[in-house]
Amino acid sequence: MIQPILLVILSITSTTLGFLFYIQRKRNIKILAQTLEFFMLQGQIEQASKTEKEQSNEDFLKFISDSRDWAYEYIDEVQAALSKFITDIEPEVLFFDQYGDLMSAEPNYNSMKKISGAYKELKKLLPDDYGKIDT
Repeated sequence: MIQPILLVILSITSTTLGFLFYIQRKRNIKILAQTLEFFMLQGQIEQASKTEKEQSNEDFLKFISDSRDWAYEYIDEVQAALSKFITDIEPEVLFFDQYGDLMSAEPNYNSMKKISGAYKELKKLLPDDYGKIDT
């Protein structure tokens, strides 16, 4: 007789606890959604209330950052091209430095072809309007 009563009390208690847990979970989700909405609204208000000076400062900092990244990439490209130029042309230059007086009549065709190709490849790094800009 006591067992069915305990079973009924236990089932009522577990059902009540489960229901309370469900209600609390729903409330927590609702509070979390409201908090998230509040923060998003706060961010929009701050973004809208930025002064023109603050916005221009942010834009300028972004421009500086982008320019710096571009400059580093360009420097890496130039250094790689110069290194390749030196590697490709160094044997001819050393040969000329050592035996240049003996071959003063005409330049070596193969060496000049190699130097010309490396020169043209290195020249590609310069902007198209390089040398046309008046200072």
